[in-house]
Amino acid sequence: MICSNCQEPIPKGEEMQHWGAVLCEDCYVDAISIPKTCDVAAVYSAKSARKHAGHTGTEGLTDLQKEVYEYVKANDGKVPFGTLMKKFELSDGEMRRVFAPLRHCELLKGAMIDGVPYCVVMEGGPGSIDG
Repeated sequence: MICSNCQEPIPKGEEMQHWGAVLCEDCYVDAISIPKTCDVAAVYSAKSARKHAGHTGTEGLTDLQKEVYEYVKANDGKVPFGTLMKKFELSDGEMRRVFAPLRHCELLKGAMIDGVPYCVVMEGGPGSIDG
């Protein structure tokens, strides 16, 4: 059997069903574990954990999260999500997993600009590097 998403072969008995699609285990986990970016509890937890750990700015973030933040900041504080996905070679699910902690830390946010979804620096926000 072949995964409907990644087109890789799935060993017999290891296929997963999700919304009518046959998926391998990795694609199934990706499909059901999409992080929420607008989550008040996650924002509170992230900010509280960072404060407790003494982290400010990009401290405590993964290298990729730091690179994404710095790239957005260096490009007038706003970059289309599609551009970020191409630049860092990320799928939609991977981009969401990189972006969610940055949003929870109030470093980046999403915004629609002329009908295009952008990743934008949260200047002056409680968790922002500049604020």
